[in-house]
Amino acid sequence: MSTVYFIIMITTIILYVVKNESLKRRYSDELSPLDRKEYSYKNFLPLGMWLYDELNIPASGSYYVFLYQRIVMVYGTRYAGLFLKVHWAEKFLYFFLGIVVSSFIGAVSEQGAAFLPVIPVAGILLFFLADRNLDDRAKKRKLNFMIDFPAFISKLALLMNAGMHLRQALVKIYNDADKNKPLYDELGTVLEDLEAGISENQAWQEFSERCKVKEITSFSSMIVQNSRIGGNQMVNELKMMSHEAWEMRKHAAKQMGETASAKLVFPMMLMLLAILTIAISPAIFQLTVKY
Repeated sequence: MSTVYFIIMITTIILYVVKNESLKRRYSDELSPLDRKEYSYKNFLPLGMWLYDELNIPASGSYYVFLYQRIVMVYGTRYAGLFLKVHWAEKFLYFFLGIVVSSFIGAVSEQGAAFLPVIPVAGILLFFLADRNLDDRAKKRKLNFMIDFPAFISKLALLMNAGMHLRQALVKIYNDADKNKPLYDELGTVLEDLEAGISENQAWQEFSERCKVKEITSFSSMIVQNSRIGGNQMVNELKMMSHEAWEMRKHAAKQMGETASAKLVFPMMLMLLAILTIAISPAIFQLTVKY
């Protein structure tokens, strides 16, 4: 059976590489804007993009909504269609990778025919693992928004209370901020949109969709409703919103602490096993020598 598993592995690799190479030029325009640091494997995505087009993946249903919302949170609405297609291409790449890896394991471990069903199952598991990775990125990004938003809104209320206009205050906050933080990166996108002539309603609506945080959605709605009025009314609303935002930040910090604690469980288990092995090994060695 080892020969069969090697044949499955080699055939899958050859078919994937040959078909992928033939499609590179067709999808080069869509793949070229992708950051090579984030997508170091983008040269292996054309086949997945072709499968996405050929299979006519339905743009409806709860699963589509799940993926689309997380794509928007990570990449924004403007390029959501492209990155959704790229994500499906990743999923197909993971599927074929699962087939190759499981076939290799079956071959080297000399498994029998009973191992054959494991091959497609491994592919399916890795297929949905891509969704897990996307969901984790979206949740991490959302937590970063929740952590940074209170300080942002407090600064905005302070600057507007000192007499600055809304746009001036936003530009100052953006210029003084760390651009690597997602909130200020998205704020920069809003300012660019406004400079390009996009309406405030659309710019702030897209901002709230990218952030997907309840308090930020309320903030965006308030800005659209009150930006023309300004004055003390907006400052007072910002102050009230700031208090709510700091409560949200406490909740976000608690979530991050719980996540960090959960990540420590596995290393602690490994340490426990190592300690038990060190403690038990001499006794086992003595028994072995005795008998």
